[in-house]
Amino acid sequence: MKNGQRLLLLLLFYGLVFVVFTWPLAANFGTSFIAIPGGDSSCYIWDAWHFRKLLLSGHNPYVTDWLFFPRGTGLIMHGYLPVLGLLNLGLNNPFLAVNLGLLLSAAISGAGAYLLARRWVQSPVLSLLAGFIFVYSPFKLQRLTQHFNLQLTATIPFYILLFFRAFEFEEGRFLPRVRSWGAVAGCFALGILTLLSDYYVLFGLLYFSLAYAAWYWFRIGRIRWGAWRTWAWLVGILVVGHIVVRLLRLSGLPEFSIWWAGDLVAYLMPPPTSRFVYWDWAARLYNNAKVFNMPGSLENTLFIGYALPLLALVLWALRLARRRPPSQRAQSTDGRPLAWVLIIFLMFTVPTLRIYGHEWLNLPTAVIHFIPFFNNIRCPTRWVLMVGLLLPIVSFSALESLWATALRPGMRLALSLLLAGIVLLEFWPQPYQRLTQAAIPPVFRQVAQLPGTSLIPIPLGILDGNRQVGLMQPEQMFYQTQHNKKLPIGYLSRVSPELFTSLDEQPVLHALLRVQMRPDSLAPAPPTPAQMQAFLRTYDPAAFVIDPAFRNQPVAAYLRQLLQPYGYREQLVGGYVLLTPPAK
Repeated sequence: MKNGQRLLLLLLFYGLVFVVFTWPLAANFGTSFIAIPGGDSSCYIWDAWHFRKLLLSGHNPYVTDWLFFPRGTGLIMHGYLPVLGLLNLGLNNPFLAVNLGLLLSAAISGAGAYLLARRWVQSPVLSLLAGFIFVYSPFKLQRLTQHFNLQLTATIPFYILLFFRAFEFEEGRFLPRVRSWGAVAGCFALGILTLLSDYYVLFGLLYFSLAYAAWYWFRIGRIRWGAWRTWAWLVGILVVGHIVVRLLRLSGLPEFSIWWAGDLVAYLMPPPTSRFVYWDWAARLYNNAKVFNMPGSLENTLFIGYALPLLALVLWALRLARRRPPSQRAQSTDGRPLAWVLIIFLMFTVPTLRIYGHEWLNLPTAVIHFIPFFNNIRCPTRWVLMVGLLLPIVSFSALESLWATALRPGMRLALSLLLAGIVLLEFWPQPYQRLTQAAIPPVFRQVAQLPGTSLIPIPLGILDGNRQVGLMQPEQMFYQTQHNKKLPIGYLSRVSPELFTSLDEQPVLHALLRVQMRPDSLAPAPPTPAQMQAFLRTYDPAAFVIDPAFRNQPVAAYLRQLLQPYGYREQLVGGYVLLTPPAK
């Protein structure tokens, strides 16, 4: 089969799986997207909408005042997805752009993982399974409900393939030799494309490259594991690493990540999106506050099935007992460091070796969480996406070394299909919820028809991955794509400390936020008439909209009192209170 035909079939196969797992999304590609109430999915629709809107208006799409109006902010540290924005540039449909981007990423990720696996795995069935595990692991299927950025992994396997072509490493030598400058340019181009997709995935490429090179720097392949000095050194490194990380944690240095560190039991815990294996005990564990710092959070998920980890452990034990010959991967120059890289990423997921809620050992890899800039990688569990790529390749190559001479081809095929069936059963997701344009409350369609620059919603709030002030509803960003009014609130991956104070710096918003957050306290003195007039002049609000949950709260009464002298009209629209200024 020609390479082009094979690639096309791979894309069709992995794309078809996406269609099946997310059905009936494919029948409504241009009118709906996967989402759960209060989740982050709405933000990605906003990303695609905002990117196109600013680019076509001649503005920098990485700077916005559509959120945090009128101050605005940069979007460099936001989990922005310009690659989806570029799709929307031509499609002019954020729903279609996001869904098409997810479909293409799934298909290309799977095809790339298949091609990478085929370097050391002879069986097409096992290679297909390796690609399936990378693209459709329970971790990624659960993230389809909220974190579309972590689906954009198509560059990873192709980067690794080019990385092998680009560089030749030598033990003890710091810098590799360049095999192909064309491949180096390809790696750089894929890095830029990844930068336009997701910074977690970009760091995955960087960490892979560094861990792979470290195997040669530290001569890992020459370590004599049977010597007592080796184990003495290992114990010493772990003890010193534990003490250093412990001192860093006590020092008060800023650190946002270890609190989110994974728990080893999470590798055994299917997520709620698993259709057939999310049993009652898994639900209890998933919501157990004694085990997880954030019970019920998808950031706790590390599950990659039972069959694959069990197979990996058995094959590793057989190799230790010399009951299995070395795999093709272990005998190849390029593939030998992959097991080491896999271990590094496994350590990344559990930096404190947490077991059932108890921290036993600060691993040396936890140091990166105290390094400025790098500590923005907030959730260690997300590195299981790299485990999902490397573990199948390492395991399936080892499996083939075990049965190469012991089993006939027919039996090997049957066992491969059986393994694929078990993994499919473990991974199969629950039906996904979807949102459509019709889910936008009618009040925001009415706001779209009003003159004015901004919309002031109640509740007010600012949110990022580490902190929240007030209450920010992520769906407000989705609603903005309908009403086209600027918001004084916002939700980004990272918000500067100065921006968190923006609501408090404006007297009217400060007073509203205070009443909203402290409904049982004495209401603050109302802003002066001069302050109110300055607020209305600067923000030019088309309307104030009060969420149904806050309609009878003190903040609603306080807002009515503030607006009463200015002739604002009140009406109830679908449970929302709409306050509009008098006609000019």
